[in-house]
Amino acid sequence: MQFLIFISVLVITVFVVILFSKLLNDSYSEKAEQQKIDGVVSQCQWLAGQVVGVDFLIDDSSNSISNQTNELAAGLHGRIIVIKSNYKIVKDTMTDYQDKFYISDDLLKIMNGNKKRIVSKAGKNVEIMIPIMNKGSRKKKVLGSVIATIPKSDIVAVSNEMKQQRNMLMVAFIICGMSAGALLSYWLTKDYRKIQKDLDFIASGHEDETISVVGCTEVKNMVNSVNEILAKAQVLENSRQEFVSNVSHELKTPMTSMKVLADSLLQQGESVPAELYREFMNDIVAEIDRENVIISDLLSLVKLDKKAAKLEISSVKINELLEMIMKRLKPIAGQRNIELILESFRPVTAEIDEVKLSLALSNLIENAIKYNQDNGWVRVSLNADHKYFYVKVADSGVGIPEDCQGQVFERFYRVDKARSRETGGTGLGLAITKNAILVHNGEIKLYSKEGEGTTFTVRIPLKYQA
Repeated sequence: MQFLIFISVLVITVFVVILFSKLLNDSYSEKAEQQKIDGVVSQCQWLAGQVVGVDFLIDDSSNSISNQTNELAAGLHGRIIVIKSNYKIVKDTMTDYQDKFYISDDLLKIMNGNKKRIVSKAGKNVEIMIPIMNKGSRKKKVLGSVIATIPKSDIVAVSNEMKQQRNMLMVAFIICGMSAGALLSYWLTKDYRKIQKDLDFIASGHEDETISVVGCTEVKNMVNSVNEILAKAQVLENSRQEFVSNVSHELKTPMTSMKVLADSLLQQGESVPAELYREFMNDIVAEIDRENVIISDLLSLVKLDKKAAKLEISSVKINELLEMIMKRLKPIAGQRNIELILESFRPVTAEIDEVKLSLALSNLIENAIKYNQDNGWVRVSLNADHKYFYVKVADSGVGIPEDCQGQVFERFYRVDKARSRETGGTGLGLAITKNAILVHNGEIKLYSKEGEGTTFTVRIPLKYQA
């Protein structure tokens, strides 16, 4: 991550520097070239004024004008030509065309007074023409022309110098960008390196540790979320360890009882009374049944794992499903004179896995019976809207302590281990129930007050969506 931030900052810096330097170079190079040309024009205009002042076009014997022209040409590293109005060259600093005639389209425009200056950049040279105007007369007249020819390289040299300065600035800005990128990437990833260090420490076997909360708000929120996950994982691990211990005990107890009973029968040989033999066999069958309950709960929990669950979805009448469950559990409730009440506010048909949801609702209603008071009641209500159906299971039972309500849906958790042993509980029932509801994209909530009873509310979509 630190490297990516560094590269990102560097790329952005290089892009901005190149773009900015390109814009500056195009603008200032053009302006610098124009200033160079304007300077040459000014010098040529000065020379034209000197030519008119001494009537050099009439009498070209003036050494001062000749020397000034040579000096100007030398200063420009080029060539100066002075031409009369009849197109005769009166001064050529290179003497090639001295006293010869010269004419061109551009020169015609100058002589006719159509142009005050003409700049031509054809070839390797830049040619600048200006008119020589008479002085002191109201009517301006073109007396001749000054032509300056200078190497294009002299003008381009200005641009090249600016390019060199631009390149130096680019390098300086890029170095600054690299430094800023390195510092910024180090600073931005400082908190993440600390988090990674803590995670490595936890991964090395210190699962009970948490990550130190540091950094900006976003990082703190992320750390808090990770710590919550670690805390839940630790709670789950503790529950699993407790479950292994509990299930080992639960599975071992029936086996031990059966072994003791079987050994007793074997020791007495064939002289065992039929009544005693029948009693021992009934005890063995009861222990086997308890073993089967534990194993069945474990298998149900595995099958209802949300990632592995395969649902057999069909359209089911929920009213009839609840009536069937209540009818099946009525004998159990009758043993303690607990009244079962079913309230159906409207006919409800939903797309569900009948077997799995029946198991979940049976667990809720059976728990309401098991953990109820004698002569109590269990009220089951069914309602629906346009999107969900709702099942509420309320009882007049012993209730769930407030500090246990957040854990009752965890696997292997039992509120009262002694009471669960008496009622045959393994701590898996509500975990199975919650998983069965979750695989239907539903949710389950509870409200309970110790000593007054418990209410579970289930909400499940009418239309199943995978």
